[in-house]
Amino acid sequence: MSRAAVFALALLVVLSSLAGIGLVDAETTAFISEATVSPEQPAPGEQFTVRTTIQNSQQSDGGFEITDVYVRQRGSTKDIGRVEDIGTLPPGSDVTVPLTASFDSPGTRELRVYVVGRNPDDGVVRLQYPVVVTVREGGPQIGVSTGDAVVGTEGTVQVTAANGEDAAVRNLRVSLSGDAGIEDDTRVLATLPGNASQTFNFSVTPRSRTTELEARVQYTTTSGSTRTVTETVTLDADPLRESVQLDASVVGDGATPDVAVDVSNLGNAPLEDAVVELVRDGSVLFRRPVADVAPDETRTARINVSNVETGPMDVRVRYETGGRTGEATTRLNYSANPGRIELTGLDYETEEGKLHVSGTASNVGLGDVDSVVVRVVRTENVTPARPNPEYFVGSIPSSDFSSFDLYAEVAPGTETVPIEVTYLANGEERTTRTELDVSDLNAQPAEGDDGDGGLPMLPLLVVAVLAFLVIVGIAGYAYFRR
Repeated sequence: MSRAAVFALALLVVLSSLAGIGLVDAETTAFISEATVSPEQPAPGEQFTVRTTIQNSQQSDGGFEITDVYVRQRGSTKDIGRVEDIGTLPPGSDVTVPLTASFDSPGTRELRVYVVGRNPDDGVVRLQYPVVVTVREGGPQIGVSTGDAVVGTEGTVQVTAANGEDAAVRNLRVSLSGDAGIEDDTRVLATLPGNASQTFNFSVTPRSRTTELEARVQYTTTSGSTRTVTETVTLDADPLRESVQLDASVVGDGATPDVAVDVSNLGNAPLEDAVVELVRDGSVLFRRPVADVAPDETRTARINVSNVETGPMDVRVRYETGGRTGEATTRLNYSANPGRIELTGLDYETEEGKLHVSGTASNVGLGDVDSVVVRVVRTENVTPARPNPEYFVGSIPSSDFSSFDLYAEVAPGTETVPIEVTYLANGEERTTRTELDVSDLNAQPAEGDDGDGGLPMLPLLVVAVLAFLVIVGIAGYAYFRR
């Protein structure tokens, strides 16, 4: 082979090798220097960017006009991404052209980047560059747990982000959306380590029987790429079933025993903001809040009662459930035995023209009483008198008593003397009145009373004279018979 033939063959080999970077003849000076993919391993559905760098050699005779840049899978005629009319690239300069695309399923794709342009002599130039993209499931995945739900009732939906990669992700943003009442619908976590998971609880109130919820997790990879993962679930909610039962009873002992109220929730939604009330004659005597009562549970409220008399009362509970208010009632016969004073052992006598009354103030209740005062009540025929028109007894414990003395001036013919006792029981002032029968005073003479209930002087004198005459007669009869 001649030397000229060898040189021609070598030149052909060189030109053939240059065709891989877009040179089709000796005058073509433009070429693709680089094509990169970011992120390197996108997730399914995630957009990735192919950045193609095109250079025009310094030795070029003129500018290189770029008319088309597009990406296709190898062997395909369908564009994945395309831009047109980029402009003219002067000698010694370069330009980077980004193209975005995405794939919905995992796998490895062999791509080709194509650049079409014109040389200074209007010759068409076609360049190509191979690119490989691997789409894989990576980074945090989502799990959603709805649990049991009731229409109009706040429940909990759990969203779990699980990072199965070795590398941590950062700027985690978890959100939940849908046609339901969602409280605090977005949560943020600075870092989720590799091979770790985090569960977020969302308070959700469904408005209908069926609700579509979408959980979304957005995060940043170690390479700085921002990715988003979504999961859609159906929240099935039961209709509200409301059923509340009350049971009230008197517990303990003492003057005013407590009342225990059992609130049973037989429905399927919790009872919230519940308040138990004791009602008599339309007035609320006592009330007490009750903690939330879950379905199929019972809570007991014990109410401390005071200053309540024996008798029936209504027991009522007001509550909220399933976004609406309700109430339930029952009836209770309440038995109370507070401190109570009765006057016992009453007696009387006349003393220096006055009526002297004595007795005991007896506490027949189960509670202490205070500030006990016994007094004679002034009437038309009765006047309280010294030294004790009234008597301060003071405090008397339960089942105990205290003595007292009273004085009064009583007009002739008086049948009764009113005696009044006032005292405090459970802080409430009470008053009772007793009518003392003194009618037997009218059978005694108004004068000649020696104060000890003895017989009058005139009848005694008559009896003495008669006895003397009898004795004298008997003695005379015996004398004359002798």
